[in-house]
Amino acid sequence: MITTVTFGLPAFLLAAAAFWMRPRSGGAPRPSNAASTAVLLVAWAVAITGFNPAVQDAADLVTRDLAKLISNVLMLGASLAVVGFLFALNHDPEPARAKLRPRLRLLALTVAVMSTAFFATPADRRWSSPFTNTHWGQAPATLTIYTIAYVAFMGHATYDALTQTWRRSTETDWRVHKIGLKAVTGGCFFVLLYLLYKVVNSAASLAHVELFPGGPRCTSLVTPYRCAFSFTAPLTGVLLITAGLTVPAMLWPLAKRRLTAWQRQTAEIMAPLWQDITSVDPDLVLNTLGGNAEPDLVLHRRTVEIADGILSLEPHRSRAVQQAAEEAVAAAGLTGTEADAVVEAAVVAGAIQAARWSARAQRDPAPLADQGSAREADLEKEAVWLRLVAEQYTGSEIVHRIAAAHQPPALDAA
Repeated sequence: MITTVTFGLPAFLLAAAAFWMRPRSGGAPRPSNAASTAVLLVAWAVAITGFNPAVQDAADLVTRDLAKLISNVLMLGASLAVVGFLFALNHDPEPARAKLRPRLRLLALTVAVMSTAFFATPADRRWSSPFTNTHWGQAPATLTIYTIAYVAFMGHATYDALTQTWRRSTETDWRVHKIGLKAVTGGCFFVLLYLLYKVVNSAASLAHVELFPGGPRCTSLVTPYRCAFSFTAPLTGVLLITAGLTVPAMLWPLAKRRLTAWQRQTAEIMAPLWQDITSVDPDLVLNTLGGNAEPDLVLHRRTVEIADGILSLEPHRSRAVQQAAEEAVAAAGLTGTEADAVVEAAVVAGAIQAARWSARAQRDPAPLADQGSAREADLEKEAVWLRLVAEQYTGSEIVHRIAAAHQPPALDAA
């Protein structure tokens, strides 16, 4: 099982990294965070491979417990890759690099201390040696120095990840992103659990107590039971952190396509209302958009022009039409936003007819719908509201009936 996990998961992560770095069709640029995402995925893939039994056995053939040093160093590199990814996400490129440089120097120092402590420890006194396993309280002090250096750097990196994750979670409105950030927080918890195990185990050795007995190799995710802390906890942290940082980013293209489709559909639904409003006031159209205009630009312009058109029609908004629409809506049992949209669509339809007939302005125009207050605060909310109005303008039987029943008289020539 461990072999499958430690080979299968890295293969998946490397494939995901290749996906991010693949050439885009038409020479399109890669996303701004593609490189940092790929580095993150590759770093974790290599780190997990370091836990593979075959890799560990090969390393230990060189010298006892070399596999532990290699896997620990790879975990430190992977943790720094997480921090670097978050810097790239939260800062512009140059400030992100400036923040990362001292942490790279700290990583180099930590690896140097760990390597020195490791090779300064006689092979027959390292973690898996018979002597240390039977005389745990007499483990060399160099192993404690090794552990302190490892825990200090990993703890600092985890703190970095937690603080940046928290900052990002307070700024994003995307639900999937929030879920991903919570997954990162959960992953940091498992990493902290792993670090706590390391600290407690080292403290116990100084007190001549062996709290986590077991052989040099884990036979499963939880046997011997120390493996739940030494192997499964960091692996779970890896999975949660990697998934939390990369899955939302991988879902972003799908979300973008969905948003683009909604923008295109909304602009099409608004088209009949936009055409009728701009036909009575052509000056509303700022300038002509080409056929290849982006859907968000088309929707933005259409929303603004319809909103401005409704304002320009205010003198023709009839209270009689509004009252008739409200009565019809109540008789039909409509409530809430749908009812408001029907009433507003009927009033706008009546105002368009009055403008076409060049009818006299209303002495007491009907007020704008309450939803119109969102115009200045949130253009997207205004687009959603005007889409509802446009749907009722073209599809509501109530709107058509009231518009036909309230034909305005033309102004006298005098």
